[in-house]
Amino acid sequence: MLVRSILFVCAGNICRSPLAEAIFRQVAASRPGLSALEIGSAGTIALEGNHATGEAVRVAREEHGLDLAAHRARNMERLDADLILTMDVVVTRDVRRLAVEGHVELLGDYAGTGESVEDPYGCPVETYRACARHLEQLVRAAADRLERELSR
Repeated sequence: MLVRSILFVCAGNICRSPLAEAIFRQVAASRPGLSALEIGSAGTIALEGNHATGEAVRVAREEHGLDLAAHRARNMERLDADLILTMDVVVTRDVRRLAVEGHVELLGDYAGTGESVEDPYGCPVETYRACARHLEQLVRAAADRLERELSR
């Protein structure tokens, strides 16, 4: 599979997928084989233009030195990518129902763990911190796999 674009997808595109996108951008920037990829995020029920939650913005800044303040939610309905990585099985099912172009897979499956990423929306900031740590592990493993596949 030729991958030129990656889309991280959750439900609202205001917590998990923007964090995954930002973390992947940070990881890809230091890897020549990944630096040219088009990277984005979206949500299956996202309200276009919504901001990332304050907790997601705070955790991205404090834990990773990333800025999510300019993030605006995008709805998955009008988007596609070569590789679409989803946060949980419900989102995976919903994306597949949209019959989008590209390979759709749970991020945890692609990363080799099979894990879903729990939605921190409405939870305390510590839950967002745990989510960001989990995302970083999965995103790094996914980047490793993608880098190997692209170098073949």
